[in-house]
Amino acid sequence: MTEVWPTPLENTNESLGRTHYSLVMTTRRPRAPAPVSAQAFLQRHLKLRQLRLLVSLDQHRHVGRVAEAMHLTQPAVSKALAELERGLGMALFTRTPQGLLPTPEGICLIRYAQSVHEDLNRAALALDSIGQPEVWRVALGAMHGTTPVIPMAFERLQRQRTPAAAFDLTVQEGSPDLLLPLLRAGKLDIVMGVAPERSAAADLHVVPLYVDPMVWMVAPSHPLARKARLTLHDLADTMWVLPPRVARVRAVIDAVFRKHKVLVQSRLVETVSFDSLLGMVSDHGAVALSSRRLARSAESRGLVHVLDVDMAGLALPISAMTLVEPEPSAYAVEFIQCLVEASAQ
Repeated sequence: MTEVWPTPLENTNESLGRTHYSLVMTTRRPRAPAPVSAQAFLQRHLKLRQLRLLVSLDQHRHVGRVAEAMHLTQPAVSKALAELERGLGMALFTRTPQGLLPTPEGICLIRYAQSVHEDLNRAALALDSIGQPEVWRVALGAMHGTTPVIPMAFERLQRQRTPAAAFDLTVQEGSPDLLLPLLRAGKLDIVMGVAPERSAAADLHVVPLYVDPMVWMVAPSHPLARKARLTLHDLADTMWVLPPRVARVRAVIDAVFRKHKVLVQSRLVETVSFDSLLGMVSDHGAVALSSRRLARSAESRGLVHVLDVDMAGLALPISAMTLVEPEPSAYAVEFIQCLVEASAQ
């Protein structure tokens, strides 16, 4: 393509007040449009239906099942995913014989898509409740092991309120390092668990609830279940299940082991998932360390047997945490008081 560009020449006579031009002939190819960055695509071009598609793809991991769930054809699902990946400039899923597996980029975006999806659902509930009878609504994050006290607190709440009062209590389990960011992002009203160090809790209002000793447990059929007055050395030849090293309580646990001159086992499973813990205990003969409230709750259902092992006063200080700013809702304050009262039982 030939273009003509006006090129200014130096004007040596300033009094003329004119600029002289020469014509320069040049041949140039049209410049390809610059690729749209992922940030620009998300801000300007992303559609809600694409977020719903991501959530469904993560849930079903199969184009056919996603198409059925979203009332679309399989080609339409494949085309929509391809458009999203092309717009972002990155693959979000890997196609395998077993189905679709999210890439690291896909996992990242799916997490935010789920968050947006949940926020929209909450917004819809809030809009529907305008002009309707008052609804008591609290989103609670609970560290694994703290959940047994929640039904007792909820029972106290129900006794304080009229039976016909509407409520919406959401409980999400996880470790404090996962739940506290959700609290700070406004997605949770309360977090129950071990409070962070004071230097990392300046923005938190912390209400102590109870101190929960840690205990060892095994399957009811385990040989150790028939023995009394055990020591840590009696557990030496058994697989252990412990909180992960990143958990704050793990450093305290390891200190107790060092005090008793006990080495952490080479056969070790680290998890915060109580379901995984129960699976290792019941199916693989492991001994697991857990909070006493959670262990006693499982023992009452015949799932485990709590061992009589001295853990030198090892315990978890459980608190209810809210943000200092903005102040928690009256509903959150009311439920924290119920948690305090239930914890004293």
